[in-house]
Amino acid sequence: MAKILVTGMSGTGKSTALEMLAARGHCAVDTDSDRWSHWVMLPDGSTDWAWREPAIDDLLAGHREGALFVAGCKTNQGRFYPRFDHIVLLSAPAKIMLARIAT
Repeated sequence: MAKILVTGMSGTGKSTALEMLAARGHCAVDTDSDRWSHWVMLPDGSTDWAWREPAIDDLLAGHREGALFVAGCKTNQGRFYPRFDHIVLLSAPAKIMLARIAT
């Protein structure tokens, strides 16, 4: 029943890691979609792609069996850190991340 957050900058391999975990039968949720994230207006007038907190709360509260892998890199994810059993930070050299983002 472990809950694991897989996080890191764009291009570090979060989506690929989740695809591989899902292929092995694990529950894997990529939060980079409208179901889990949305645009919010910040006090300075800029926008941010943040987690839909009620949706993430329901996801974590409702998970009961096996490991749950959640991928994302959002500014509000820290609010949920205490609810994860493990946090995995993926990284890669800038040159590799930029090449992945470009393709």
